[in-house]
This record gives sequence, C-alpha cells and structure tokens, in this order.
Amino acid sequence: MEYKSIEKPIVRESKVRNVFSKVCKKELFYTNLKVNSASEELLKSSKSLFAYPSSIGGGSCLSITKLSNHGKVPDTPFCIKGHTDPISCFEFSNFNDYVIATGGRDCTIKIWEVPEEGLVKDNLVTPLITLPKQQKRVTGVYFHPSVDSLFMSSTLDYTLDIWDLSSTGGEQSSVIQKLTGHEDLIMSVGWNTWSGGDKLATSSRDKKMRLYDPRSQSSPIQTISTHEGAQGFKLCWADSNGLELICTVGANKSAQRQLYLWDPRQLQSSQPLVSKDVTTDSSILSPYYDFGTNMVYLGGKGDGIYYYEIEKNSAHQIGKATFGNVTQSAITLLPKGVVDVNICEIDRFLRLTASNSVEMVSFMCPRKSQLFQEDIFPPCPSGDPTTDCSLWFNDKQLKVIPHTISMKPDGVQSIYEVSEEEGGKSKEKDKLEQLSKLSIGDGNSDGNGGDSSFITEGMVKQEIEGWLFNSYENRYLKIIKDRIYCFLNEDSAQAIWDSPILNVKYVDIYDEDENTSGEEWSLRFNIILLNGKEHKMECSTVQQRDSWCQSINAYREMKQQVDQSVISPTMGEFHLVNTTPVTPSPMVISENNNNKNALQKFSIPSPKEQQPQQQQPQQQPQQQQSESPQSTTPKSSTPTLSRHHSVLSRNPSYTSLKSSGGFSKPSPSTSTPPSTFASPLTIAQTTTTTTTTTTSTSSTPPPLRANSTLTTPLNSSTGIKQSDIIIEGNLTELIPGLLWNSNTEKWYVVSEGMLYSYRNKSLKQLDPLETIHLEKAISAHKTKDIFTIQGFSFQLSTPNRIIHLLAKTKEERGSWLSVLRQNLKSSGESKPKSLLTRASTMDELISSPMSDDETNTNEGGIEEEEEEEQPLEGQLSRKLPGIFSMWGQCFVALLAEDLFVSRNKLSTTPELRIQLSSISLIKKISPNEFTLYDSANQVVCNFRTIPPTPEFDDCTRWIDGLEAARKRSIDIIKMFGINEKEVLSPPTSSSSSIPSSGSNGNLLDPTADDLTRFLDLTAIKNGKQKILIQVKGKRKIRVRMVKLSTSSLNCHNSFILDAGPRIFVWAGSKTSRVNKAKALDFANRIRTKERGGKSTLIQLDQGRDEQSFDFWEILGGNNFDPVATTPTPEEQDSESIKTSIYRVGLDVKKNSLRARLAWEGTDWKLPNKEILNTKFVFVVDCVTEIFVWVGKESSSIQRKMAIKVALVLQAQKDRLDWTKITRLTEFGENNLFKEKFANYPGMLPISTTRQEIKSHVAISKVEHKIETLASRMSTTFVDNETLFTIPIDEGGRVKVWKIEDYEKIDHPQNLYSQFFSSDSYIVLYTYMQNNKEAHVIYYYLGRDSSINEKGTSAYLTVDLHESLVGACVQTRVVANKECKNFLNLFKGKMVIHKGKFNNYDPKKPSLYQVKGLDKVDTRAVQVEFSTSMLNTLHVSILRTPEKIYIWHGKFSLDSEQSSALSIAENFNSTSTPIETLKEGDESNEFWSHFESSGGKHKYFNDIMIQSSSIPTSFTYKPRFFVCSNASGIVEVTEESPFSQDDLDIGSVCILDVQSHIYLWIGNRATHRTKRTSMEVVLNFIETSKLGHSKEHTQVLIVNPFEEPIGFKSYFRAWCTSKYPKNKLPLVEKVGIPVEQVLKDYLKEIYTYEELLADPLPAGVDSTKLDTYLSDEDFEKVFKMTRTEWLKIPAWKREGIKKELFLF
Repeated sequence: MEYKSIEKPIVRESKVRNVFSKVCKKELFYTNLKVNSASEELLKSSKSLFAYPSSIGGGSCLSITKLSNHGKVPDTPFCIKGHTDPISCFEFSNFNDYVIATGGRDCTIKIWEVPEEGLVKDNLVTPLITLPKQQKRVTGVYFHPSVDSLFMSSTLDYTLDIWDLSSTGGEQSSVIQKLTGHEDLIMSVGWNTWSGGDKLATSSRDKKMRLYDPRSQSSPIQTISTHEGAQGFKLCWADSNGLELICTVGANKSAQRQLYLWDPRQLQSSQPLVSKDVTTDSSILSPYYDFGTNMVYLGGKGDGIYYYEIEKNSAHQIGKATFGNVTQSAITLLPKGVVDVNICEIDRFLRLTASNSVEMVSFMCPRKSQLFQEDIFPPCPSGDPTTDCSLWFNDKQLKVIPHTISMKPDGVQSIYEVSEEEGGKSKEKDKLEQLSKLSIGDGNSDGNGGDSSFITEGMVKQEIEGWLFNSYENRYLKIIKDRIYCFLNEDSAQAIWDSPILNVKYVDIYDEDENTSGEEWSLRFNIILLNGKEHKMECSTVQQRDSWCQSINAYREMKQQVDQSVISPTMGEFHLVNTTPVTPSPMVISENNNNKNALQKFSIPSPKEQQPQQQQPQQQPQQQQSESPQSTTPKSSTPTLSRHHSVLSRNPSYTSLKSSGGFSKPSPSTSTPPSTFASPLTIAQTTTTTTTTTTSTSSTPPPLRANSTLTTPLNSSTGIKQSDIIIEGNLTELIPGLLWNSNTEKWYVVSEGMLYSYRNKSLKQLDPLETIHLEKAISAHKTKDIFTIQGFSFQLSTPNRIIHLLAKTKEERGSWLSVLRQNLKSSGESKPKSLLTRASTMDELISSPMSDDETNTNEGGIEEEEEEEQPLEGQLSRKLPGIFSMWGQCFVALLAEDLFVSRNKLSTTPELRIQLSSISLIKKISPNEFTLYDSANQVVCNFRTIPPTPEFDDCTRWIDGLEAARKRSIDIIKMFGINEKEVLSPPTSSSSSIPSSGSNGNLLDPTADDLTRFLDLTAIKNGKQKILIQVKGKRKIRVRMVKLSTSSLNCHNSFILDAGPRIFVWAGSKTSRVNKAKALDFANRIRTKERGGKSTLIQLDQGRDEQSFDFWEILGGNNFDPVATTPTPEEQDSESIKTSIYRVGLDVKKNSLRARLAWEGTDWKLPNKEILNTKFVFVVDCVTEIFVWVGKESSSIQRKMAIKVALVLQAQKDRLDWTKITRLTEFGENNLFKEKFANYPGMLPISTTRQEIKSHVAISKVEHKIETLASRMSTTFVDNETLFTIPIDEGGRVKVWKIEDYEKIDHPQNLYSQFFSSDSYIVLYTYMQNNKEAHVIYYYLGRDSSINEKGTSAYLTVDLHESLVGACVQTRVVANKECKNFLNLFKGKMVIHKGKFNNYDPKKPSLYQVKGLDKVDTRAVQVEFSTSMLNTLHVSILRTPEKIYIWHGKFSLDSEQSSALSIAENFNSTSTPIETLKEGDESNEFWSHFESSGGKHKYFNDIMIQSSSIPTSFTYKPRFFVCSNASGIVEVTEESPFSQDDLDIGSVCILDVQSHIYLWIGNRATHRTKRTSMEVVLNFIETSKLGHSKEHTQVLIVNPFEEPIGFKSYFRAWCTSKYPKNKLPLVEKVGIPVEQVLKDYLKEIYTYEELLADPLPAGVDSTKLDTYLSDEDFEKVFKMTRTEWLKIPAWKREGIKKELFLF
C-alpha cells in the first residue's frame, strides 16, 4: 500500500509539537563576564569552548572559556590578543573544537589554536595562520561544514573571499575565489550542508538574498529581494530529511519580524513558499536549524527564543522560550553532539544575558520510553571532514555532506530495534512517511499521477516488444519491503517480473533538452538492473514519473544499511538520458594534480604510522581486493588523495578518515559491506569513476548519476536470503491442456509473503518461473478428486488464477496450508501459532506434523483460525449473457468472500469472479433459482440449482451461505468512514486517556471521560451516575435501559433505578407478578454481585409507598406526575429490539484492523455467550445501550477502534440522544450486559411463551394533522435560561484564549469583548458557588472558522476542564446563536469582526450592525461594506480612520443606540471623533465613504415600511420555524435564537414577523414538506391569537438565493460569502403570494406531455410521476391498467418508468 496523506486530526501530528525549554541550574551559569557589548558578534561556541569579545583592551581581545568551567570567571581572564582594533567577528572550526578564526576592524584575519586546557597560563598572542591584510574592515569569517581547510571571509568592500588554508603560506596566500555582486554589508552566509555542500546563500543589508555556486562562477546565480526592513536579515539552510529550503528572518517596513521559507530551486518566483509573522521588535533575529528534527530556532537580542517546525509548505510555531525579566543579548547553538539523549534533549543553546552571564538552555522532547529515540536523534556530525578543499574545488560535480556518527549510547536499544507492539518503530516506515510528508507535492495517494511526491504502488505502462513495433501496456507496479514487483493489474497476484531494490542500478529519466518527438518521452522512466536488464515504464503524468523515481531511489538508499542519514534524492540528482559526452571529473586524475605546496606542518603521518598493529591484518585483505585483476577499473584511474590534512581539523585517525571518504576510495568492483557506511564522497567518486571507465569503451556514454551507490548484486538474482525462507519443497501442480491435463513437479519457496516456483531445487538461484503475491491471494484449502495420482491435494486461489497442488503426505499438506494462510488476503486476522524464522526442511516438517484442523493461536489481537470447513461449492447452472439467455453448466465455489464461477472443478482460470462486498441483494426467484443484484439494483448473475426435495433444499443452502458471507464481507470501519491510521499510529505523550468502566485500563480517546456519553460502572457504584432500567413484557420478560425521566414510567411494567448506594424497584399498578419477580430478582443480583450486598434495596408500588421523595427527585418529577398506560404488555410483546454484535480484530501482519458483523438478531432470540472470544473486542449494539466488551487477550489498538465504532454508532441520526456507551472487560460484565445473552451462568430469563417477530418490519409513523402543526406555531417560545454570570465591567472573572495552530493562545485582554468570525475561542468564567470556585467553559465557534479550529476548541476545552479544580460546566456557543449568560459577560459591548485576528486591519473602513432585543442581547457584527446593509430597524457603526459614525435607524431601539455608543468608545483608542447620525439626516461626507463599494445602494429603510400595504409591527418579536420530514413525518419546530445558518435547503423555513410570513422553500425539500408547510401557515393565520389575520398578514414564498431585502433584514449580519458562485451577484425577487403556489401543489392530474417538461410543473413530486396521469392516459402510456401495474415487482416498475422517462 502507499504511504498516503491522511485526514488531519484535531491535533497536528508531529514528533516535536510538545518540545519545551528548560534553563540549567544557577550553579551551572557562567558569571562575571566582561563582554564588549558594542561588538558586532557577541557569542560563539564549539563542543568544548565558548568565546565572547572582551571589554579588556578596548574590545580587541577575545575571551575563551571552557564549557566545563562553570561558575564565576576571573576578573582578568587570559584572552586572545592579536588585533590592534576591536574584534568584529569570530567563528569556531567545525573539525577542531580548539581552532577559532577572528576578524577585526584592523582589516586582519587570524586563525588561532587554543590549548586543550584552555587559556589558564597566559594570553594567546601567536596565531596559527595570519591571512593577508584586507583593504577594508572584516565583517565575517566562516568555515565550510564538510570540507577541510575551506575558509571564507567578508569585508566592507562587499565581497566574499574563499581561501584554501591547506595551501596557505601565511601572508603569501591568495584568494582562490572572490564572490561579488553585493551592494551592502554581508550579514550572514549559509551552506547547503545536508544537500550537497556545493552552494551557499548570503544575506545582505541591501535587502537581497544571493545564491552562489562558488566552483562555477564568482557572480550570484540567483538574486532575490526579501525583507523590506532597513536593518537587513539573516538566513540559514533547512535541507535535511527531504527538505531543501532557505529560511530567512527579517522585518517589514512596520518592524514586524517575519520568517520566510524559500525553495532555492524556484527563486525566480520572487515569492517565499511560506511567510510567518513572528513578533514586533527592532532587533535582528538569527535562525538556527536542527537537521534532526527540522526545527528552526529564532533568537537574538530580546526576551526569548522562538522555535518552529518546518515542513515543505508550512512553518508551525511550537512555542517560545521565555526567561522572565532576564533579557538576552545573544544566543548560540551548541553542536548536536553535546545533547543528552537519555533525557531527550534535542538542542542546547548558550544564552548571553544583559547581566553579562551565560546560561545553558535545553530544549527537550518528552518521551516516556527508555529506548534510544533514533527518530529524533539521527547520526550527527562526527567532527571529521568529508574531503579537502582542493579536491572539492576541482571536482565541480562533487557533492558532500558531513561525516556522521551514531548518537546511540552503548548498551541501549534503539526505538528502531524494538517491534512496534513493544513500543518501537519501523525505521523504514518512519523514513518513508517522513519523505512522503516533506517531499515536493501534496502527496496524492491514488498512485496515478497528480501531485504525489512519494508512491509505492500504482498503475503504469510498460514497453512490450512486438513483431513490428513496441507498445506500452498497462501494468501495476508495487514496492513491497525490499523488492519491486510488476503485476498485470491491481488485483493480480502473479508477478510478471520482480527484482530486489538493491539490484536496481539506477533510474533514468529523459532530458528535457534531448531531441525527442512527442510529449510521451517526458512521461517515461527506465529501471536499469545490475544484470543489464532494462524495464521501460510510462506514467500518466510527469509528477507520477518523478514520484516513482524518487520512491525507488529512497527505498534503495534505505536498504543499503548505512549508519548515516543520507540526503534525500531531488529531481536534480536523477538520471538524465543524454547523448552529451561526459568530461572525466578532475577527481579521477592522478593525485599529482593535487596542490603540492601545502605546508608540511598540516600533514599527518602515513597510515602505517597511525594505524595500530592489531588493525593491520584487517586492512590487508582489502588492499589485496582492490588490486585484484578482477577489478573493472584500471588501476591508474583510481583516484587517491594526498595524505595532507589541515590541523584545522583534529587530526582524526586513518580509520575514521577512510570511513568518511576523505582519503581513499574503494574500487568499484569491491562490494561495500552492509555494515560499512558509504559516505557521500565515496558515492560521488564511485559514480565518476564508473562513468569514465564506460566512456573509454563506448561511444555513447551513459549519463551521469548522483547519489547512486553501486552495490554488488546478491548471490541469487532473486535476492532471496536463505534465512528469509519460511518453507520450501517439491509439490505437484496440475497443468491443464487442450486434450488432457498433466502433472508437473516444481520446487516451491515461500519467502517474505511471496510464493516462488522453480523447475527444480538446483535452479533456485535463477529467476523463478512464477511469483505469486500471497497477500493478493484469496483462499488456500484442501480439495478432493483433482489429481489422478496418489497424494493429498490442496488449492491456492488468486483473483484470476486457481492453482491445484499436490503434496506427498497429509502432514506436508498441512504445513503448506498453514504457512500459506498466514499471508492470504482473506487471512485478515489469522496467524499461525509461531512464525518460522528459517527455512524448514521436509524432514523437520514431517517430524513435527500439524493437524489439518489444528487451530492457530497466538498473542492477543489476532483472529483465531477457525476449524476448516468444506467450502460452499458445487455444480450449478448459470444464465449466460446474450440475446438468447441460455443456461450453461458451471462449477461455483465460495472462497472467502468471493464467488468463483469456473467451467469445471479442474479449471485453473475462473470465468467469473463476484465479490460479495459489491452485492446488495440475493433474491430467490423460484424454488431452484436465485439472482444476485449489485448496489445499483442491476442483475449480476442468475443461478439455478437442482430442484428441492423434502429432505434437501439446495437453493436455500446457497442463498443462506452467500448471504452470511455477504454480511461478513462488510467492513464496518470503512462503512462508518473511521480513520484507521489514527488508531494504528503510536500514542503520543499528549494523548488523553479515558477511564475504564470497572477497571483501571485506559483508552486513547479525548472525550471518553464525558459522562454524558459514557457509563462508568464505578461512577454508578458511587452514585455519581444513575440509570433507569425497565423490565417489560408479559410472555417474554426483557430488560433494557430507558431514559432517566418520569416520562419513561409505565403502569404495566417494573422499573429499577440504580442510584449506587440505593437501588429502587418501582412497580406499576398493572404490573404482572412475573414482571415484578423478574425486577426484584434482577435488582437483587445487582446488589449482591455488583455491590457486594452494600446497596440498599427500596421497593415502591404505584399508588402506594409514594413517600420516597428521592426517587422522584432523581427522575426530575414528583409522584403526582401522570404515568403512561401505553404500550400495553401485549403491544410490548409484539415489539422487538434489534441487536447487532460487531467483532473488532487485528491483522498484525498487515497492521490493519477490521470490524465485522458477528451476530444480528432481536431480543426475542438472544445469542449465546460463546460468541465472545478473549482475543477480540466486541461492540454490542442494543439500540438503547451500547456495550464495548474487551477480551483479556485483545490488543490496545483493537480496544481503541472498538471505542471509535461505538462512538460512531452512538452518533447515528436515529439514535436516542441519551444512549450511552459502557465499557466492560472479560469477567467484569455487569448484569445488564449478561441479560443480552441466552446462557450466561446465573441468568435465567423468565419467559411464558415464545413469539417470533420479523425484525425487518418497520413501524410506520402517522403524519400529524395540519391543525396539530398549526397549534405548535401558536405556542410561543419561552427562554427559561437564568442569568448567573457577572459582566466583565462589573467584576466578572473571565479568561479568553484564541485557537491558533491547534493550540490555545492568550487573547489580548483589551480585546476580551471582541471576537473574529474566522477564529474559535475558549472563554473561562469563574465564580463562587457555596464558598467554592466554580467554572463555566464556553467554547465559542466563529461563523467562518475552520473545522479544525472548531474541533480543537472542543478538544482543548476538555483538557482545560481536567486541569481545573471545582465544579465545571462546558458549554458550546455558536456565532449569532449565543446564550444569554455568555452575552451577559460583555453586556452590550460584544463585537464580532470579520476574518481572522492575525489579518485584521483596524485602519481599513468597516461597517458594523448593532442589533439586539435588550442590553444583554445587543452586540455588533461586522457586515459587508455596503449601504445595502443599513437597516431602519437597527443601528449601524461606520468606522473609518478619520471618524466613527453611529447611524440610528428610524425604528431602532434605545438599547441598541446606547450599546452602539459604548462599542464606538471602545473602538476609539486614538481619540477619533465620534459622530451620531439619524436616518435621513446623513451628510455627504458619510455617504462618500461608500463610494469604493459602489456608492449608495438600496437598503431596508423607513420608506419601504411606510409604503407597504400592510403595516409593520415593531413590537412583535420575529419567530423562526423549520419544517422538515427528517424523522419520517413532517414536523414543525421553532428555532430561537435563529440565524442565517438555520436556512437548510433540505427543509422549508418559516419567518413570522406578524405583518408578513415568509416561507423559504429549500431546493431539496420534499414535495410533501412544501405542501404541508403552506397549509400549516394558512391554518395558523386563521386560528392565531397573536394578532395574525388574513387582512393584516401576507404570506409570501421566497426561493433560496433570491431573498428580498425585507426578508433578509430580520437576520443578524446577513452575508453572501457562502453563496454558490453561480448565484452571485444576488438577484432579489419579490415574494410570491402563497395562494398562487399552493394551487399548483393541489393539482392532481397532468398530461403525459406536461410531465415530460423540464423543469417539471410546480408542485409535482418527481418520484411519483405515474400517479399524476389520468386512468385513460395511464393505460395509453403503460399499455396496462393500474391494477396490473401494481402487481409488477417494484424494481421492475422502476425500469419501466425509466424507459418512459417518468423517473
């Protein structure tokens, strides 16, 4: 499968999103520093030292302190003294902790070597190297991160000089390259450290970034303008783990500091990929990149360190390290090797404070595991150089990265060395997911093009040779583990060809400049193997081609088993098929070309001098191998480097230098041992040498390759290791022929999920005859009567192939079946008892036989292998396709969940394969005929069985078997749309856990502790939760949970109220004795078995013993409440409740989950408890109860998935809102759960008779009468919400957070009453209750906020709730439908701005509508900037930079006017004038502000009201109703408060303003709903006592997207942002009187021609067109009477209607 991009969860997936900072103890501070704060650079460090410019000597000295010398620094420390003017810049060497370069204002550059003990005896005055004096002041010194002796310096002449220090002769040295093009001061320099080390970028104060290739030219190859701030900017490269970006940090003209991400390959676009605002300050931030975690730290002079996680197209701020009042002057990042991996310290900084002390700041990633976290601690730079300056500069194709070493401590296991079940990770999967996430593109997962950047399977085309010409045919390419396979199609299990990834030599793509005809060349790539074979492939898009190239290269790199993180392949590093001759690299020229003028003091001893004696025997064989005559590379062309090495590095040993690739290169014929790392230098050297050698023997050389390590092919061309073979041996295969069949013996091998076949064992080293992908296979089972020779036969079935095999013994067949089944597609959740880890011989298998029917058991979480049953198969007749509809004989077999139709039993190719998951109906047509239908109700196939007899009904046998298999084939997880990857992903430290009912186990679900959705048995026991249980029925006594309310009581039944310490048993006045006995028995079992006899049992009878006030108080009523008398016991006996049991299993091999229906029925026929298996988790759905039963041996991810399935079931639309989920563990079941099964010990259901009820008969609801619905409209809505909150202005305690990047950010306190429509918020209100603090958490959902932000607000609300002490209530608040207590916090001062807080511009003119019924309800909402949004009924605020206008509508309320003034004063932070205007008295200045939006438009004004024929009532509160048939019948419900978002196109909405009633007819509302709504409104007007009448109330029909202005004026902040684009600009239409429309709905007869019109006549139901025809027209059109028509099956009638276009 592909590693695909998945739907993002509420919390962003990240390894480092919980990183936090920690300052070291004060004892570890470095104090009493004398720092020259006027210097340009203040702090730098290496692994052992840190340096800072000293104020001693006027700033010309550099102080050096060892990191191990904590505490107070001497008052007069020894320093580096060598400059006559202050030091302006300094830098430590990357290869020697004690070498540092300095540059001063005296125009000199000096290299110093500090003694290892530090400067403890005297000042350092003699430099190691002094470079020639510069013409102008030195502004920067830099070392290359991978190349030894490569040094750079910048000066005020705006140039960058590159020096080779290994060839320097002191002041006689010269610059080997001078980079020009800058127009101002160079502020920073950065190398592409991890993507080749061949390019550098510079930042300059001229606001431009320049990209250089210093080996090719001195001028920049790209120049781009960046930040506009006058102070300039700084940069760094972020080019590890698949990234290739440049990070720049600067400021805009408003001093807003910004972080930009640039793609160095796309700088011509002039725009950054990502732009992030950081903060507002005047200082310059410096970026620091962590290659291991893709984090960028931003720090400088200020109050903290910002840190971000970088992705290809985004930068996510993780946090900010703050240090209180202690500000900093500078920071520096210590080398990666100093961090403490045992405490998950990912980075360490030194921080120079304003008090002249240095602190250490650690950044840690919390992990609970004690394993080495290799996923965040990749190998780090070892401090050894990769190559030297002369070699790097001469070979312009050479790419290098730092030589690295592992950070894993000795004796500690890596997270990649432990299985995922034990808390480990898959290194391969982790790396591939990282590449897929960070590489170019969006990660389209379809495998067929698009923008996918990483792909592991998909459809392609392959070139097939033909007689005359070649053609490209469809193939399915797939990478599985360490092999690449090519199949005929996606379902095919037989590979056409396959190859180990390591046998791929390279991948070619065609050069765009090559003279090729047609665009198809740009879609092709070639896979070239080491044995010379070539597979030419063609993709559908260039993006898909690039994805395949990138994927194959990535897999190949990972399979080389290196110890270093290799740079990810980029498009510039792929093969280019080019005919341009390749010039030999300077690298292959004799070492005599190396510079011989290197100073002798920079040399190191020869290998013989440095190499220990005991290592000599190990080196000798390697030397012999490199000089052997088998080498394909001439000895003279073997490049070597002179053994000169700069002391700027720390003189590493010969062994480390050799492994780093710095001094030797193995011959191409020498295979690299798996445990040896091939450094980037070695890769490049090998590549170039091979290219040169080929050039000498071929006129058309192959193209250059990059990052293409030549690996010696495996001993076998198949690449199968003997240790990977599970089973192998001789089997006989049935080969069909034209006249007769033949039996052929072959050698079969099973390895890594593949079945290989060979002619015999001796040919196993060659290519196999056939390769079968067992994961695509469907079934493996025993067979009979297949072979004519003696043996034990079995069959392996693939989607398009049936393989008949014969074993010699029964035990041998059992062994093969056992091994094959663990890899099958249908194995799903099956696994053998133990996995064989080596090849087993037949003797071993026979000596330890396995029974045919042996059940495979293994660890928890896998599905047991059931005893083998004979598959459903036999000879049937099938209706053949064609015009004659003939019947033909066939052999049909049900294999797993597929139905195979073959010519006969011996066929090896099925004629037809039917997947039962695609079948929706299996229908019996006649006593011996049945038909399969698909989801479109189309016939898939017809079958005919033998005629039934009294003893045997073959047709019923087939239908029952197929129906059971069809239901088993439905995957509940996929059907419910559950994201499986969220469950399978490893838990993070921030994950919440849910309490287990009755146990201490935890599950990963953020909302599972919500007692409104979950039942906690412990909470019930303690009385915190209470449940009401009904004992119902007369003949069949059943127990079920009902709503905790007096409305659930029935005089015919008994009820059990479980209140924990007390258990009430209430019996109705007409309850039977049997029912009472069952209730008492059940309550007593709860008391004794669940409560240990500690609960008190209280019996109550209706009409007697009603003194228990507690019983009625818990139910929310009193003993005077009427008790229902229906349904009667007889009616209850006729009812049945559906019960469904789902089994959640885990396929460990595929790392996937599957939930299947295990049982389905009603509570009349209960299942046996044996259906529950300890290795699974079961979800038992009983409509009013949902149980999650957890087996003892089930896995944690099974339990997580079961909770998700239960939550989805609970959220179904037809589910009662009080239904709760109960989690139970094996042997910890409660009595209510046991009642759902037939044979739990101690559970004796009381039943007097048995009555079968068909579960599929639905109870139809009766439609309400028009009068009933009209009476609902006459009942006014009463808001019973009681105010308890205190406004902020009056002392209310409120805290507001804004949701941003999946975190809650403090909202500015001065904006507490102001919200933004595109943001979501969390508002915490704290008050005193009974002398204790209590809390209410409002999570406010902005109208235009994203789904992710809305979900995050809910998720973080739960987290906040858990952190609070005291009573706490969570309340969801939706924009424009806020509750009174929330509004009362701001009391008339609440404002809702448009857009997001981060994009808000207060200087931009804006218009706000102030609307409300009273002071609490009134708030201001920003609307579209147009005069059409003015409303005579309300107040508006026009906010401009020059003035704030308060516009009073003629009929606006006083409360609105006073609130508008308070809001305007809050806006007025800069003393802007406030002017109040009345409608009609507006000045020209007021209207002139709207000229940018089209000037003065029509709005709802007083003239429109006064000119209306029906006067408008200003005292009537507008009411809003929704008319819908979502429940099956038409219902009318009132919404209060209402908003524009309540307008649903699937319903009819009614707006009642007394003078007018608007019916907003949704486009998707049903015909019946439309007609009923119109009839209800007319009836309501006739019977209304609220002032409506036919004379004073006008009823108008309004269509969506055509609403008149009068209709829109009653909605708060009407907007068109969510309108379809084709509906804009909005065209308003006057409402149509309801009488004109209703008459069309009452019309019953139409002609055939009228029913064919498009669109249909108004009022016509498109689903019942045939009912509108008259009887005469009906007979003419359908050629039959209505009586004959009704006799035709419904599905046939639909087809006839389609033919007549009446559908």
